[in-house]
Amino acid sequence: MQNRPPKIVIIGAGSLFFGRQAIWALNNQPGFRGATLALVDTNEERLGKMTRLAVLAAEESGSGVNVESSTSYTEMLPGADFVVLSFSEKNAHYRRIDCRIAAKYGVRMCSGDTIGPGGVFRAAREFPRILEIADDMAEICPDAWLINYVNPSAVMGIGLMRHSRVRSFALCDTHHMPAKFESYADMIGLKGDERKHFHARIAGVNHFTWMLGAEVNGRDVMPEIREAFRAASIGEKDQGYAKGRFNNFITAQLADVFGAIPTCTGHTKEYLPFYQGRAAVSEPISPLAVFDCDDRDERTARMWAEVDDYLEGRKTIAEFHATGKADHATDVIHTMLVEDGRRYFINRANNKCTEGGGSPVTNLPADAFLELFCVLDKNWPRPLPAGTFPLGLRALQMLILDIHELTIEAIVKQDRSLLVRALAIDPLVNSIATAEQIISEIHAAESEILPAWIGCGEDEQPYAPKPTIPVLAPQLF
Repeated sequence: MQNRPPKIVIIGAGSLFFGRQAIWALNNQPGFRGATLALVDTNEERLGKMTRLAVLAAEESGSGVNVESSTSYTEMLPGADFVVLSFSEKNAHYRRIDCRIAAKYGVRMCSGDTIGPGGVFRAAREFPRILEIADDMAEICPDAWLINYVNPSAVMGIGLMRHSRVRSFALCDTHHMPAKFESYADMIGLKGDERKHFHARIAGVNHFTWMLGAEVNGRDVMPEIREAFRAASIGEKDQGYAKGRFNNFITAQLADVFGAIPTCTGHTKEYLPFYQGRAAVSEPISPLAVFDCDDRDERTARMWAEVDDYLEGRKTIAEFHATGKADHATDVIHTMLVEDGRRYFINRANNKCTEGGGSPVTNLPADAFLELFCVLDKNWPRPLPAGTFPLGLRALQMLILDIHELTIEAIVKQDRSLLVRALAIDPLVNSIATAEQIISEIHAAESEILPAWIGCGEDEQPYAPKPTIPVLAPQLF
């Protein structure tokens, strides 16, 4: 990285769940003064709005941020220090198809973007573009960091680790600091200095992460956290929102079974077959609800309306600065630039621990792609020790990793049989025939965006694989 204000490229700047916060952060955090913010989106109308908002924000803040934009990401890559991927092709539209077809075959996805058919098909739609961007970065800005913010985060991170030449890691804002630790401190009523000395050891595959230990000044507070979730689950009401339904009950139940506490329950409950409503003995809660795609569309429309309010003067840019906040990705980048000592959860390989250089999770492989608590500087995120996974939970971690690895290898090799295997071993899928049927039906419904090889079933003429994507040694930064 050069000794100059950084250049940060956002590919998918029309993503309202990240783009606005990135604009706010670059204009309100001191390490970004004079930076170049390069916005990229294939939707010219949305790109134009976000560019105008970024320019107005820079003028109001006096930050000296230089705003560039283009529909072509290659035009923005020269001189880049960080490239953040935050795009999705018609997210709610295809997610709705994935979730509804899967539900027909007894696979209820409350999120539908990481595991199960939703994760497999989102990766199939988006990873080829991610790899193309990484290949162009290797030629145009080889020293830049590629930060993946596209779900399924671990799948994309594994793909970049295995098949690209760029430095990369992946992010998810579920464990944004310091809010994540503060939420647990609030649950068990910590006050004053005790809050400052709270530390939780959290690790696992993204969206399937678990608290393996928690201490305050050497005192084990795991039992207190488990009891807090159990107390919150008594009389718990259905919150309506699919990812939020009965999370306290599920967290407490899983903690009792596995001896570790799930830390991303809104996603984790989708990784397990327990809440699908198929058991002979019913749970005291209702089965998972399917992801609320219509609500997501409505929320997105409201956010775009708010952007229009800023651009048309119904709300002032001063209000934008007063009410905005930073995002996980921009906080991570800021710490890498200014080295302020803050620590964050980063998705990366399970190696090069700050203590001894080995694996932060000692009973998982060094190349397991995990979400780990990391120290950051200008060079890389270095993970802190996390501990060991209890038996049973360790096996589930390896199963999820295998599903993710198979998904990437299927995409890279254009091999439908690997895609069938990935879905067949998924905990939500109950037969090989179900996996085959879901793949065929989703491919037919999304044929305008999915490659032909996915739709090649046993009774069809095989689609010739095109092994054009190189398989490289893992980049274990």
